[in-house]
Amino acid sequence: MKVALNGFCGKMGQVVYNLAKNDSDIDIKYGVDKSSKIARVQNEVEGVKLTDNIFSIKDCDIVLDFSRADALIPILNYCVKNHKPLVIASTGHNLIQEKEIERASLVIPIFKSGNFSLGMQTMLELTHFASKRLDNYDIEVVETHHNKKIDVPSGSASMILKELKKTRPNAIINLGRGREGVRDSREIGVHSIRGGGVRGEHTVQFLGNNEILTITHTALSREVFGEGALKVLKFLVNKKPGLYSMKNLFE
Repeated sequence: MKVALNGFCGKMGQVVYNLAKNDSDIDIKYGVDKSSKIARVQNEVEGVKLTDNIFSIKDCDIVLDFSRADALIPILNYCVKNHKPLVIASTGHNLIQEKEIERASLVIPIFKSGNFSLGMQTMLELTHFASKRLDNYDIEVVETHHNKKIDVPSGSASMILKELKKTRPNAIINLGRGREGVRDSREIGVHSIRGGGVRGEHTVQFLGNNEILTITHTALSREVFGEGALKVLKFLVNKKPGLYSMKNLFE
């Protein structure tokens, strides 16, 4: 399949490009990014047509977006107009953008995830089970990322919170515990640590009076996200319109 990769010049874009070289089913045919970034890499890339305008692309089979939330709308518009499947790997979308994604999924297949690691999906399932079983335990979520990470909490932490809210719909999300006072029994604390080159670590603690259960996922390299993205491209390319997630990939 011919892939248009938005965010081609970024770190994850380059990871996906290099992994795809060894995958006979995937051809990164187009790389989309800002013209200033393209100028820095265009002499080092073979077989990829680079552009700063996704609307100049006519014959790709699917679009993979590994960029930033503020680049979403042009990508959505292109995919809807040309009936192209879209994989969204960017995070930090606001409520308006989320609504636009839902609306577009009525027309095209869209796969959206804040984390493309198979291990993270397993962690989400374990978290759901533990939250249901330990329904009177306090919950704290801690996520650690590199010092260039923009969104807080991370996309993966947001996925964890969404899973917890399924079992605790009345939960109060407390970001960073920035206020004094006794902990509310309905509270789920979320703490974001930023520093160094950490790829990503997410921990959920279930704290009882006499025991603590800890579930942790640690990404050791960016390749784990790139490998997951390649699996998703193969999964989505021939799907019907709809909004898909890592849960669908497992099923």
